[in-house]
Amino acid sequence: MNQSSRHFVKILRNIALGIGSCVILIAPALAQNATSNSAAAPLPITIEANDTLEWNQTDGTYIAKGDAYVEQGQANISASHIIAKYATEGETRDITQVTATGSVTYIEGENTAKGEKLDYDLISNIYVLTGKNASVSGPKGSMTATKSITYDSADNNNRKVTAIGAAHYKNSDGRNVFGDRLIAYIDTDGTLKTIDAYDNTKVITAQGTVATADELNYTASTSMAHLDGNVKIIDKENIMHGARAKIDFDKEISTIISGPTGKRVIGILTP
Repeated sequence: MNQSSRHFVKILRNIALGIGSCVILIAPALAQNATSNSAAAPLPITIEANDTLEWNQTDGTYIAKGDAYVEQGQANISASHIIAKYATEGETRDITQVTATGSVTYIEGENTAKGEKLDYDLISNIYVLTGKNASVSGPKGSMTATKSITYDSADNNNRKVTAIGAAHYKNSDGRNVFGDRLIAYIDTDGTLKTIDAYDNTKVITAQGTVATADELNYTASTSMAHLDGNVKIIDKENIMHGARAKIDFDKEISTIISGPTGKRVIGILTP
């Protein structure tokens, strides 16, 4: 997850640098020659489309239509349409905005992002995937949602991923977090740091224990989950109810806590 935005930016910026010649659309390896004086020349770029490739110098857009495909090294983007907007002033033509629509897929190495539409603001370094099957996945975890996933890499030390609509985060250790809205903070190598879940939340351990609540927070470094509001913990046929709870995933210890009203906690244990 963490590398996808960086490589995506490289692809689009390199397109903008070479787009002044139609040759890049036919023989993209020449794009590297066009910047051979730089300290680190970009990898060759392949750009394909079934219908048209269009460059509008007036409004500063590059448009690929019909099963559009862009590839550079281990990174590639495919969609029905890809539109890149760049700054018309200056020699670099830096890309500022990208919109891809129609069965969008972005792949970089082992990381994949999918959706029906992608809106990418390269100035803020934030992209939004929309669609009922939006997803972002990598070796260390995956996020899915039925409305949108926002990937924010503006912070060099953290990646913030916000999923809305029946959201589901699955960690590589088998732990699952669900909620109508999930906000995950991820390290630059893709490792989960924390995740907050809101409304209709649920966490499932690798052993099958299920806990539901109005809100929950999970911290990966401590393997602790804190749940708040209408908490229910189900372990096979055993059920516990309370206002709040905490779960230690490593020690497999669940603790139900009463709320400020002093309402008693309840446990139904089946021998």
